[in-house]
Amino acid sequence: MTAAATDFAATLLERSASAYAAEAAVTLAGHAGEDFHAWQQQLTQRIFELAAAVAHGEPELFVARARWSRKAFEARGRDVSRLLASFAALREVLDRQLPPAAGPLPREIIDAALAALRAPARQPEAAGLDPARPEDRLALNFLNLVLEGNVTDALAQIAGAAETWPVEKVYLDVLMPAQREIGTLWQLGDLSIPEEHLVTTTTERAMAILAHRAGRAPANGRTVLIAGVAGNVHELGLRVAADLFELAGWRALLLGADVPAEDLPVAIGYFGADLLILSAVLATQLRPVGDSIAAVRRECGENIRILVGGGAFDEGPGVWRRLGADGYAPTLGDATRLGAELVGLD
Repeated sequence: MTAAATDFAATLLERSASAYAAEAAVTLAGHAGEDFHAWQQQLTQRIFELAAAVAHGEPELFVARARWSRKAFEARGRDVSRLLASFAALREVLDRQLPPAAGPLPREIIDAALAALRAPARQPEAAGLDPARPEDRLALNFLNLVLEGNVTDALAQIAGAAETWPVEKVYLDVLMPAQREIGTLWQLGDLSIPEEHLVTTTTERAMAILAHRAGRAPANGRTVLIAGVAGNVHELGLRVAADLFELAGWRALLLGADVPAEDLPVAIGYFGADLLILSAVLATQLRPVGDSIAAVRRECGENIRILVGGGAFDEGPGVWRRLGADGYAPTLGDATRLGAELVGLD
């Protein structure tokens, strides 16, 4: 497909997502006891994800989401055949509704997702936290204490760990794995929203304690701005990145989550930033990443280096280049090292 055809197909999917989803949901809702509105909501999100995969030429962005959906269905004891039916219904709608100018890629990507869903399940991934590992054991203890309401004891354990391990290790090998575990439990419906919020706020308190006690490297004279792109409301990882950069000697300025693209050049100019970090969690946030980078390049040229990261890039590690970034950090632990390389620090 040409770039124009790809952009047309992705834009059409985004603009028509609700209507296409409703048409597919009508078919699915005919199944006894199933809810039209629930299917429409779910399929609307799938179409947005499909649009992202089409826009960036990365089918795996959509296929990986299909595999995750199967895991979620199985974890909740739901009939996986209905998940297959939902993708098939969506495929039928696109057959009817997409004009020839949209090209074959959207249908090909859905076909790849259907093939993945019909294939034997992959070997289960290793359990998130292994009690045999000291770091994971501490993460599990931290979670258990928080979920039992013993927040004071949980914070004391984290503070005690920082007396033995480097603060960076406690961040990356204890608190972040614990947060990922909670995120998985919440997505699978095994955790309530208040419980998830309690763990997250306690993690933030633990980070404040660690950051206050940590020793910092000498100031290197460089400034980094850290932001979640428009639509990304997750801030915890951004806070971790800011703390880690501060510990490494940077002036780290956390702009927060959901930052509009047009506001970034102003902040870069005002603070004299050397490095901009942009985070995107979902594939549907890749377009705002591109918009943000384009806005920065338009106003600031090549004077600013741009590093991207977040779950949106996990299944499409080459996307960052096409979006115009200077680098991609697969993990929070990579961010400070790559950031230093991008601005020429030894």
